[in-house]
Amino acid sequence: MNKIRNLNRITLSLVLLISISEAAQSQSADSVFTLKSSIEYSLKNNPSSTVYNNEVEIARQKNIQALSVYLPQVAGTLTSDYNPKLQTNVLTINTPAGTQESTLTLGQTHANGAVVQVDQKIYDQSAIEAISARKVNNQIAQLNILKNNETLIYNTSLAYYQVLIYNEQEKLLHENEKQYKELLSILKLQYERGVIRKIDYDRTRVSSNNIASQINLVQTNKKLALNKLKNAMGMPLETSIRVEDSTYTLAKAELPKGVEMNVENRLDYKIMDQNILAQEIDVKVKKAAFAPVLSAYARYGVNSFGAEFSNSFTKGYDYSAIGVKLNVPIFSGFNKSSQLKQSQLLLMNARENAKLSIQNYKVDYENANTKLVSSYTSLSKDKENLALAKDVFEATNLQYRQGTASLTDFLNADYSLKEAQSNYINSLLNFMSARVDLEKSQGTLPAYINQL
Repeated sequence: MNKIRNLNRITLSLVLLISISEAAQSQSADSVFTLKSSIEYSLKNNPSSTVYNNEVEIARQKNIQALSVYLPQVAGTLTSDYNPKLQTNVLTINTPAGTQESTLTLGQTHANGAVVQVDQKIYDQSAIEAISARKVNNQIAQLNILKNNETLIYNTSLAYYQVLIYNEQEKLLHENEKQYKELLSILKLQYERGVIRKIDYDRTRVSSNNIASQINLVQTNKKLALNKLKNAMGMPLETSIRVEDSTYTLAKAELPKGVEMNVENRLDYKIMDQNILAQEIDVKVKKAAFAPVLSAYARYGVNSFGAEFSNSFTKGYDYSAIGVKLNVPIFSGFNKSSQLKQSQLLLMNARENAKLSIQNYKVDYENANTKLVSSYTSLSKDKENLALAKDVFEATNLQYRQGTASLTDFLNADYSLKEAQSNYINSLLNFMSARVDLEKSQGTLPAYINQL
């Protein structure tokens, strides 16, 4: 029996260990983010997505509001009046004997009323123009969602690239650290045997310690970059994540082919164009405010009276009316004309600002394209220079170990290697950022990210 219990315990322990292991593997897998998965997370979880989705619903509700003007308007009114002093009218009566005056008191101390009226607009040009803006409002709301998505993609991409760069920098520093550890182990034996001076051994240790400090700094900066990435994604900062290896992005370090500028592809331009159209409709609405408004109505009501409140509801007298009403605006104290002038000026400004924006779009594209070509040239040279500096360092390192090169030669080669690594890292980040800027200036950023 004890053996069976022990066996059950062992089996249960193994099951728990397997479960924990699988959960840990799953959690580890979930914590790895590629550029695409980072952007997908950002689009789903960033709070700004909720804001712009709400803007779409707001536009839909505004459309319902615009349509409601042409739907029947039903209103009911209940009144109960107490008249402590009734109104008195004077009647003039002409008789053969002459003119006589008589007073007449109208009403009861308590008067109650109930009326229901239905109004239906037949013609209102201002409302018709406002209804025509529904499609434009929907289009602007949808374009704003796409624009927000583009902004999320842009911010997430730059933050992601920054983490990748720190990953690459950390990897290079660890390679340097490994070489120094191997060298120090050799130099320590040489120093103990009196082959080299203590100062040479100490100088090498200083360089090794500097690399360790650089690694610590890079790891700190990477944590900050990860926090920036999580913030761009809308992820809680306490969540532990890591990004995919930088070779994923380095393979894409190439210039685009057949690049052409078309401002109509930019979401900014599309939103601006729709805003101008909306302002044109607003001018029409303001002009239509000068036109007459024709409407029909139907009214039904009941009145009841009494000397006392308790018996004022005993009998009611109903009435009804059906009619049409034409409201002709004559003078509004310059209110409508002032609103029209303001709307016309806003339309004029929108068109002029559009000209300025189009010119700015072209400048953004030219600058981004120039920056991309320049950064690509620098990246190619720095990549080649890094390979040369690495070869020189390895050769000098070997010669130094064999005693055919001085410590000064070794440290100079080491300094050149670190400088080449730093230049390469900076060029790589500049190229990645420039490529994203170029795609954004063309309005093709989402498509570019999608094909990675």
